[in-house]
Amino acid sequence: MRAVISAILIVLGCVTAPLALTGFWVAGDIADTDRYVGTMAPLATDPDIREEVVEHVTVAITGPLRKRTPSPAEDLVRTLVEGVVAGEGFPSLWEDANRVAHRQLVAVLSGDGGQGAPEDGTVSIDLTPVYDRVRAPVDDLMRQELGAPLPALRPVIELSSSADLVRVRALYTWSLRLKWVLPVLSLAFLVAGVALAGDRMRALLGAGLGLAASMLVLAAGLAVIRDVYLPEYLSSAMSDAAATTVFDTLTGSLRAGLRVIFAVGLALAGTAFFLAHRARRAGRRHQPAAPANDVAAG
Repeated sequence: MRAVISAILIVLGCVTAPLALTGFWVAGDIADTDRYVGTMAPLATDPDIREEVVEHVTVAITGPLRKRTPSPAEDLVRTLVEGVVAGEGFPSLWEDANRVAHRQLVAVLSGDGGQGAPEDGTVSIDLTPVYDRVRAPVDDLMRQELGAPLPALRPVIELSSSADLVRVRALYTWSLRLKWVLPVLSLAFLVAGVALAGDRMRALLGAGLGLAASMLVLAAGLAVIRDVYLPEYLSSAMSDAAATTVFDTLTGSLRAGLRVIFAVGLALAGTAFFLAHRARRAGRRHQPAAPANDVAAG
């Protein structure tokens, strides 16, 4: 019975570990605005993200032109937008846009319908500041091409609908509440399971291997989301390259954490195996030799 309880506790500790790590990541990197913006800020220099911004702003501006015959003004618009995105001021614009987007995200996930909630039901990165930087010269082009000024535009990169985020609101809420509880609980399960085992070295070996295996499962889940679900979900919002860049950036600390825990699990398993093997060798070495049979001389 004691061995069964020990095994159950170790299994519970291993199963809880990925949940604890994911919850800690959500509470730290997703819920906190400063950390979120700090994580996303370096993407201002990423080529895929820059190209995505240029494409969204250019398409929004040249939409009226594309209803007519191809115009050389389209290439000039793209050049102007590329100049803004490549300029020194773009990182600041990118940070501000992501700060607003994160406030929308938290407002929906927390159920706070007040300040910060998206008005159109979609969490998005507002690229209007980039558009404003090119509006004056582009407005002159529009007057030449269409005979009318450039209409008010709000180009955005859509990240998620509010309806989709509401479905995971409970998970988000509990991740915040159990930020410290789940890690402590997982560790307590593992320690108690090893302590109750009759063969503690064997139990430690199982706990280490189970912990490493649980991290492999989490890594596999992240890979499926990244390579299968994400491209389909964001196919209408951004390119696959930009979507995977954002996903890899946001989950960077989560993947780093699972690699650390995976290594710890293997280290525990290796230590347990080494100590058990040494104990067996020492036991055999100290066993008394069997007495030799006396053979009577005939």
